[in-house]
Amino acid sequence: MTGDSNVGTIDIVFAKVERIHIDDTVLTPDGKLDIPRIKPIARMGYYDYTVVSDTFEMQVPGADRDEAYGLAGQPA
Repeated sequence: MTGDSNVGTIDIVFAKVERIHIDDTVLTPDGKLDIPRIKPIARMGYYDYTVVSDTFEMQVPGADRDEAYGLAGQPA
């Protein structure tokens, strides 16, 4: 469907990730991605982007042990 904009079109691509490869040098000792080291780019909106250079952990208040494991990406 064509829009009414005079500035062009927007294309959307839907895809399924089949496999990823991660260099061991960008993993922390506990096996997580070292985000401050790889500094991924994130889309914010409008024409704005940011580089992720700092991370912090925030626990969900009241989460029990099984819920906390699930949020951490670990099997319950």
